Amino acid sequence: MNHPENTLPLKILIAEDDSINQRLMAIYLKKWEKNLIFADNGKEALRLFRQFSNQISLVLMDVRMPLMNGVEATKKILELNPSARVIALSAFAQEENNFKPGEVGFVEYISKPIRKEELVNIVNKYHV
Repeated sequence: MNHPENTLPLKILIAEDDSINQRLMAIYLKKWEKNLIFADNGKEALRLFRQFSNQISLVLMDVRMPLMNGVEATKKILELNPSARVIALSAFAQEENNFKPGEVGFVEYISKPIRKEELVNIVNKYHV
């Protein structure tokens, strides 16, 4: 189906290397299931962001991933689009103290295990 450039459905890029977490977020975000794009690592997230940059309204970025971590991938995404909205995801509470999400460019931070209500509220806030 062809869409004019400005009517393409907006997408949510989820960069998460754990397949169980990917499935869980897909369940939590079922309302947007046709708009979800998954990346297994930071390099793939960057590639997908470049590919769909005009359609991505929100990035959910795991901080620790193989090949390229989420901090590095976020910095590169923000070089491509300084207004990109990236939410940090991390299971490691101490990481929250090691960097300030705003300093890296993350607009928010979600601790794992991810709670459905928190995830849905953040997606509703940023996915326009």
